[in-house]
Amino acid sequence: MPLSPLDLSLTTLRDLTGNWVRSGLTALGIFMGVAAVNATLNIDTIANRVLQEQLAARDNPNITPFVYGRSLPPVEFDQAAIAEIQAAVPGILSISRVTQLWGTEVQYQGTITDSVDALSVSENYQRTTGRQVLDGRFFDPEDFNAFRPVTVIDTVLAQQLFQEATPLGEGIFINGTRFTVIGLIENKNLYGSEEGEPTGTLWVPEPYGNLLQGGFRFGGQIQIALQSLDDFETTRDSVEAQLQQMFPGYELYIDGNVADLYEEEQRQRASIRVLKAVGLLALVIGGVGIANITIAAIMERTREIGLRRAIGATDLEIMAQFIAEAALLSLIGGTTAVATVHGLTKVATTTVFEAPYEFNWRDAALSMGAAFGVGVGASFLPALRVTQIDVVQALRGE
Repeated sequence: MPLSPLDLSLTTLRDLTGNWVRSGLTALGIFMGVAAVNATLNIDTIANRVLQEQLAARDNPNITPFVYGRSLPPVEFDQAAIAEIQAAVPGILSISRVTQLWGTEVQYQGTITDSVDALSVSENYQRTTGRQVLDGRFFDPEDFNAFRPVTVIDTVLAQQLFQEATPLGEGIFINGTRFTVIGLIENKNLYGSEEGEPTGTLWVPEPYGNLLQGGFRFGGQIQIALQSLDDFETTRDSVEAQLQQMFPGYELYIDGNVADLYEEEQRQRASIRVLKAVGLLALVIGGVGIANITIAAIMERTREIGLRRAIGATDLEIMAQFIAEAALLSLIGGTTAVATVHGLTKVATTTVFEAPYEFNWRDAALSMGAAFGVGVGASFLPALRVTQIDVVQALRGE
């Protein structure tokens, strides 16, 4: 007579509670394996969120090559050179020209500051950096073509010069030349270091930047935005090889605003791989425990198996009984592990160290899926052997 789902559940509970020690140790093995896997996934998620926050505090991942030669003419990165680099090197999002304006003094009414980063930029600078305009606008092509004296400032410089008032439409003097503020942009760290107080920054169109520098144009600096952080090393090496080919005889130095974050990400990935391997090993050990308890249960209940088969139980029903026991132990051990790891992670990230942590259903589902996969998989072969037991020998207890 076949068992109903209710009878199957009750029989499973009865068999598991008949030996608390064995069932508890098996569930503990699953608990340890799932806890290791879930903790690893949580660490990976937290580390990725921290990395994304650090990336968001900077411009788009980029590299800045410096090409120079002592007895050679200065390198000029015109549009043709930039197009050649983009065509030859994969992984590039955008390239813009950037020139640091040295010795810049900014004045608004009675407020004067020389603690400012001043940059002259080409038209696609905003795409290269990913800076968001908070109010007003960034430069458009007409600002470059019409030689307009306009500037964009960040929130730090706006606070220094205007306090709480809006800077849009106001005139500020940069090295004695009046510029109209047309945009307010978010402040980010230019050089990849979070140390120290943020410095105010302003931007002017490239033609006016040359004027502020007394007509001297330093065309050897470009900023190359990468499509992703993962492209940092390969794109940097490809750009270096391309520039060496384009400018033989010149010396080359390449800087990057995310070199430290790229190295940190690579270390993180290596550590996570090791932790995942340890977690999977713990799960496999738990699976061995599941297989052992299933084999032991089959040996202890040989007469019961023979009797059930004699009165019409199918092979599938017999297998389902033992697989259900393994699944229930996996559910108990896995659920307890996920809840425990969540609680400990929550406490650790709020009291021991600050980290961006929220319960992740995807990670929990992956952990539970691994638990069920190991539990059911480990019990399947022993349960399959039940179907090969001779009914007469089983009734004799052989």
